Amino acid sequence: MSMSLSIRWKRIVLLLTAAGLLSGCMTTPRYAHVQGASADGGNPLFEQVQYRYASLAGRRVPDCVAVLPLAISPDAADPLSLGAGADPGQGDGAAPHPYQRRFDAEAKRRLVRRMLYGFVSTHRPRDVELGRVDRVTGGFPVTNPSRYRLVGRQLGCGWLLTGRITAFDVDYLGIYSNIRIGAELRLIHAGTGRAIWSGSHLAQSRDGAVPLSPVDLAVGAVKAAGNLSPDQLEAVAADLARRLVRTMPLEPDNPFLLAARGRQRLRVATAALNLRVGPGTRFGVQRVLRGREEVSLLAPAAPGWYRVRTRDGVEGFVARRFLRPVADATAGTARSNGAG
Repeated sequence: MSMSLSIRWKRIVLLLTAAGLLSGCMTTPRYAHVQGASADGGNPLFEQVQYRYASLAGRRVPDCVAVLPLAISPDAADPLSLGAGADPGQGDGAAPHPYQRRFDAEAKRRLVRRMLYGFVSTHRPRDVELGRVDRVTGGFPVTNPSRYRLVGRQLGCGWLLTGRITAFDVDYLGIYSNIRIGAELRLIHAGTGRAIWSGSHLAQSRDGAVPLSPVDLAVGAVKAAGNLSPDQLEAVAADLARRLVRTMPLEPDNPFLLAARGRQRLRVATAALNLRVGPGTRFGVQRVLRGREEVSLLAPAAPGWYRVRTRDGVEGFVARRFLRPVADATAGTARSNGAG
């Protein structure tokens, strides 16, 4: 067996294993604040959003953010087509369909950037319309740091979001499919060229089944094909953008920033609060926190949950609605018991 065939079979085995473990899921990622070097994307089977703040982050909330055109790595630039009858591994010759779409490098860049713009624009800083940014940049990525000041001055905007798409592809094995879209981004002060935030993430959507019976073959084929649609690909791009933007220092009370700075302590605002081993009520309880007990915020977890550390060093997950910042916790405790 040639080296290339061996590598291909190893990849197939890995994908089938993932199909069995992670069938039908767009997984909830873990958020990791990275000290020092920039993020590297994490384990491809267990999604991780990596982010890093510079010392300037949090001192001043950006008043304006312009989303610049993104670069794309050569490995992510290959075209693909999605839709009924389309072979996702081929850019041409796929059967027509009313909602079949072909994604070349430019379409990929445009989709991810549009998603980023959509989520950035919901925050406090003023945004700049993408068309206006393109008129200033020519629609090309700004790769020369000396141009940041000029672009910022022409746009009247002091902060620039830039970066590159690192992955944008599909695996399809008939009974298993996986959409992967990844990016590395930086939020840059236009005047100094310094990044106050950087982050990376690989968002995925997997579906299929391990072929243990003829029924599994049929079910896996249906699930795998259903995963490969333009709608699902756009959903993965939206997940990528939303998760990265969530960690950007666009609000003064961003919990990710506060946790990274080690500034926020929280107080239990109920008579008793379960400290769980995971972010959700389906996870086991490792201990019960007392009313008004204080914990340190480590990072937000799943929606509505925080990862915290107790005074004696125990880490776990608690329901966000039953915590209050220590400075604001003078209104008294709630009357519920055994919350979360």
